[in-house]
Amino acid sequence: MGGSPVDDVRDVAFGADPGRAVVVAPGAPAANRWAAAVALGGQGHYARAATLLLGLLHDPAAPRVVAAHAAVTLASHRRQLGGHAAARRLDALGLRLASDPGIASRPAGPDGPSAVAARADALVGLAADALGIGDLCGSRRLLDVARAVCEAADAATAPDEGRCTVRAGWVTAELELVSGNAVAATRAAAGAARRAAGSRSSRHRVKSAMVAGVSRAVADPATAPEALLELDALAGAALALGLLPLHWPAALAAADLADRPGVAEAAAERSAEGVRKARRWADALGLASGAEVACHPPDGPVRRPVGRQEPRRGATRSALPSASRHRPSDVAECSGSANDRQVNRSSDAPNDTVSDAPRRRHAAALTLGVLYSRSDPIGRRLMGESAWVAQWLGVM
Repeated sequence: MGGSPVDDVRDVAFGADPGRAVVVAPGAPAANRWAAAVALGGQGHYARAATLLLGLLHDPAAPRVVAAHAAVTLASHRRQLGGHAAARRLDALGLRLASDPGIASRPAGPDGPSAVAARADALVGLAADALGIGDLCGSRRLLDVARAVCEAADAATAPDEGRCTVRAGWVTAELELVSGNAVAATRAAAGAARRAAGSRSSRHRVKSAMVAGVSRAVADPATAPEALLELDALAGAALALGLLPLHWPAALAAADLADRPGVAEAAAERSAEGVRKARRWADALGLASGAEVACHPPDGPVRRPVGRQEPRRGATRSALPSASRHRPSDVAECSGSANDRQVNRSSDAPNDTVSDAPRRRHAAALTLGVLYSRSDPIGRRLMGESAWVAQWLGVM
């Protein structure tokens, strides 16, 4: 999060450092404006991204292939806020623009987005839209069509990227989970994670690991403790990278696992290091205690973790000198503040254990509050209408 702006916004949109500041120069090429919108959406700056994307859709000078990608990207942002029906119209627009015979095989420029990639993204998006509104059969049919287009799109890019195939794997895993086929979901998620492992996109690696962890925990409850630790660590990674749209679902998924009887306790026993990593996401929002405080505010600069300082010898919480060891024991027991004879737990959070599911949900709600503040009026309305954010407004 934060940092100095970069000249090539594609490095932020599709690279290893997605939290860098994004600045769009006046008169920037259409492809650069689209890449900037992708980067801003990944950071949760939905209003700023929508301004760029709507500008591209209404700009007669923008190449149609870039406009197609703009429509699909705006659809993705609407879908992330719960607006599957709104996203469906935009994905359909993107598919229509990308299917124009005049641009079917022509990129927008050197290293520009291609029409086949826009068609693949639109089809995967339409499958996700259908899944979101409960049309499972329609989602499955669209995925069948999308896979062949994704292979063609990925063949035209770097061999280790496979962006379209990775996204199709996410939707396939989600569809299988909703359909009750957790084993198939695990296979699809594992395939997406393997493909994303070779990608330079931190965003794709984090989300692929999230989908894979959830799928494994559903398919095999015995893996839930490991999945809990992994999801907590992924939530922390998303926060540190500035990927707020990935932080809150990871935190909520971890909270659901922590609610399962015995899962959090088993996770705590598996690895002390795992527990420390699992707490880091909560420390980042000031919601947990420990030997370190990781300073990763969701909307500010990243600072190095700082350790809590222990009181100096002889100092007390009441600022009174400690009892002299030369005094009689009965006097020493009565000297200073009564709190001086107790362990200093003022920095400890209540229920400071890995099993604290409410704290995870509260952290997710705080992130959703930030995303709400970064959204345009349409995005805010979609968040208010979404079933999966019914409780978050109550804790802002």
